[in-house]
Amino acid sequence: MSTNSITNRLSTRQITEIAVLIAMATALELLSTVMPRQPQGGSISISLLPILVLTYRHGLKLGILSGIVFGLINWMIAGFVIYVHWFEGVLDYLVAYGVAGFAALVFKMNKESIVYFTIGAVVAGVLRYFVHFLSGILIFDVFAPDDQAVWFYSLAYNGAYMIPTIILLGILAAVIFGTLKEQLQKD
Repeated sequence: MSTNSITNRLSTRQITEIAVLIAMATALELLSTVMPRQPQGGSISISLLPILVLTYRHGLKLGILSGIVFGLINWMIAGFVIYVHWFEGVLDYLVAYGVAGFAALVFKMNKESIVYFTIGAVVAGVLRYFVHFLSGILIFDVFAPDDQAVWFYSLAYNGAYMIPTIILLGILAAVIFGTLKEQLQKD
């Protein structure tokens, strides 16, 4: 299905909602710049939360597409930074945020449950962590100390910011679920 056929089926209200939530994710990412950053990128951020709301409301395809769009904006804000190879941007921005859409598979199990929404948020965070982990192994291996296994270096480097991010996403998902559910009932 092409992007054109997706947008042809969306109402103006839905397109506006998607744009506003991607803008909110961008604003949250910009706020995270006050947090300490890793030398080759990465910091604690809750910017994935609006993408999860989009995924919850609109499902897998729009969740993935919204994550990719946000990832592209995020990469652009970072100055299309490349440390080792151009493909790192594809992995660390487009794929890493696009996988958040797979939380829809968890949300689909029970859209009425705070537990499933929270689990979906954690799953999205873990999938993002996994993509950064792969990027660390495949591309950023040049930064690993000689006496350390590349996989361990990548796990620890990315875990330093992704584990707190995942915990925050889980907590905030549980906090916002009631409001999100109320809003859905009004629509």
